[in-house]
Amino acid sequence: MTEILNAHGSKNDIFVAAMTPRDFASDDDLRAFVRRLCDRAGPFGGDGIYFYDAALPVPEAWFFNPDGSSAEFCGNGMRCLGRVILDQRGADTAVVRSGQAEYTVRRGATTSEGVRQISLEHPAVDFIPQTPVVAGRNPLTEARLPELDPALEFTAVTIPNPHLVALVGKYVESDLIAMGKQVATRPDVFPAGANLSVLLPLVPAEVFVRTFERGAGLTASCGSGMAASRAVYSRVTPVSPERRVTVRNAGGMATVSLTVRGDRWHPVLEGNATFVYRAEVDPAAFTPGAIEPCDDEVRAYAALEERNAARLHEAGVPV
Repeated sequence: MTEILNAHGSKNDIFVAAMTPRDFASDDDLRAFVRRLCDRAGPFGGDGIYFYDAALPVPEAWFFNPDGSSAEFCGNGMRCLGRVILDQRGADTAVVRSGQAEYTVRRGATTSEGVRQISLEHPAVDFIPQTPVVAGRNPLTEARLPELDPALEFTAVTIPNPHLVALVGKYVESDLIAMGKQVATRPDVFPAGANLSVLLPLVPAEVFVRTFERGAGLTASCGSGMAASRAVYSRVTPVSPERRVTVRNAGGMATVSLTVRGDRWHPVLEGNATFVYRAEVDPAAFTPGAIEPCDDEVRAYAALEERNAARLHEAGVPV
């Protein structure tokens, strides 16, 4: 049996397991395990899993989407994994490698509801084009794409996950889903897929962000989507990069600022890392074992989520 932890950042629920991809007999076995674990119709269900090896001086991690595909990293998941490693080491700061980059995680403030938070510093955002020119326009600049709403200007950014972000005057969920699916079915334009986000300003220091994620679809929130959207927000509006902006989403809220080093922007996101339950599972037979709920943490987050929902209702955002 292997212990798995179910945790979430803004209701983007991620599994964390002290395993590595090498623990599986084959890639097919690994991806089959991920799909079964994340299947909402199965005994568990989630938005992805972080495997990690904490024995190294710089812990190494591997993230997989619910469809079994891999990704460079997951922002919400990295906060949850970061908290696990900080707790194991009795530390306030740690560096974790995921994909080709290293991420600094720190203990953040505990909210008035008792919600534990983790601060995550991302690598510098990159607005440099990364994909082929399509119909004479490059999709990784501010450009209109034929697959997307022609009334919107999308800015592309890698963080290092690829994102397309547009500011909107009104949030329409069906439009986001339709556009996200279209982007997901264009491997000729986005060979590795792309996450698509819409950003709705509420007040200068408060925005709403929703993301359609590659390999996962519409989730309650996306950590790298929040960070990417925050970077785009200062790129296309007068809002200062260093300003802390509250980013609300369907699952909760976080604060994001951009640390400026030279001409590079490094997003720093602070948000919840809430433990939901621990469980045992046999990776080979996929037999569920004992489940230990983290009821106190779940109750604390429910209070914060209620406060966030009230603010979005007040702002007229349908979620």
